[in-house]
Amino acid sequence: PTRHGGSRQGAASMDLRYLAGIGLDVARPGAVAGAVAGATAAEGSTGELVGRDDRISNSSTLIKQPDFEFSSWLCGLLQDGVIGARFPQLALRVAEVVCDWRGRFPRPTWARLKGDHCSTLVKEAREAIPVIDFVQRRVAELDVRDGPVTLLDLCSGLGFLGMLLVEILPHDRVSSCVLMDQAWPLKGGPALPGAGPGAEGGEPKKSTKNRTKLNWDHVYGIPWPVTLTTRRSDLKLPSTHSQILTKILEPAPGPVFILGIHLCGILSVRAVETFNQGPKCAGLVLKPCCLPSMEYMKSNTRWTLGTHSFSASEVCMWGKYNKNQWQGPNKATLAARFRAWSDNLHRGVVAGSKCCARIPLVEGHYQDTYLFAERPFSSQPPPPPEGPSEEVLVRQILEAQTPWDVMGVPESISMRGLRRRFYALTKTLGGATDESSDAAKAFRRTKVAFDAILAQRPGSKDE
Repeated sequence: PTRHGGSRQGAASMDLRYLAGIGLDVARPGAVAGAVAGATAAEGSTGELVGRDDRISNSSTLIKQPDFEFSSWLCGLLQDGVIGARFPQLALRVAEVVCDWRGRFPRPTWARLKGDHCSTLVKEAREAIPVIDFVQRRVAELDVRDGPVTLLDLCSGLGFLGMLLVEILPHDRVSSCVLMDQAWPLKGGPALPGAGPGAEGGEPKKSTKNRTKLNWDHVYGIPWPVTLTTRRSDLKLPSTHSQILTKILEPAPGPVFILGIHLCGILSVRAVETFNQGPKCAGLVLKPCCLPSMEYMKSNTRWTLGTHSFSASEVCMWGKYNKNQWQGPNKATLAARFRAWSDNLHRGVVAGSKCCARIPLVEGHYQDTYLFAERPFSSQPPPPPEGPSEEVLVRQILEAQTPWDVMGVPESISMRGLRRRFYALTKTLGGATDESSDAAKAFRRTKVAFDAILAQRPGSKDE
């Protein structure tokens, strides 16, 4: 028995699984050639060693699983489905970068990043490919004289998106990439030997809040072609926007890209606000995730983004994850409301050019929206809309050209979503007592637009 109460054979089996997980295999003398020739499974495919004794003998030899096996396996996953059809060359380039990490990173670091058979890494890489494609194209369009770009990855997690970007983008066109997440350790402790310059002293401070801590060894313990740094911030807090402005946007030597992948609820609103109000912002990529919680509906929250205004009652939904288990309505029923959420965010982006793209990474999954936006580089922020949110809404309705624009909805909206939008608008505008006021005119125009849309949908009144 071992010191911890298990058998030596069980401990050896665990050791073998760990070695397989970090890219090492075990072979006895004379069997190495056979292992390389095909007995070794691709890393991450099963996580187990097939057809081998679970005990390590003194004559065993550690061999690294073949690079070509891992590369072929990874390329197949990254190029599967819509990603391979739309971005075939970029998917290959991302696979090359990940294979380089596998060979370059220290084994414990690689084992931690690849996690459970690379499943998280593959998922993050597939989600990042459309973002990289946009940023590549936009960086090439920007004037070199405007300076190198700064990448701000909001709610970055471990930072796979930023890591891929600093490897793939032209290194002379990128100043730095900031990985912002509330789970990063605090900076400013005593110096840590070998920590990168961005660590500001290396050793994380103790926090009074009980938060998950991300390990930053792969950020500061490994050389990168471009400065990669972390920043601990809670994007939900209003103070975070001023910190982004004074610490990142204003000091940036050139254009800034605001990037947010899988931003849940109100975090997507904060990302759009950061882009709309920030100086030097030349590009935005947002992939919304979960819908806002019901607390915003109960407090009658109304969001105004740019010149677009919408009510929380149109997009909020009850339900949440508890220990990775969804507790709420059937997710398939949330597709229409998620479309409304994405469309409202898209309408609220202040940009010279923007689009709302559907890229179904997972077949049948409704969270497939990417919002892309760009505007000319300027050291000054865009002028804010004039007046309070209700005045902005009234002006939006009175200046609209079509019934769809009056309602502020896409033509593909469901009848349930259309009625939800109508009730929210009339509730906001219905308090006008002066029939000649702009608010009263907007109220009447909303009813006319609603009836016009219903008339174009035969049988809609019976739905």
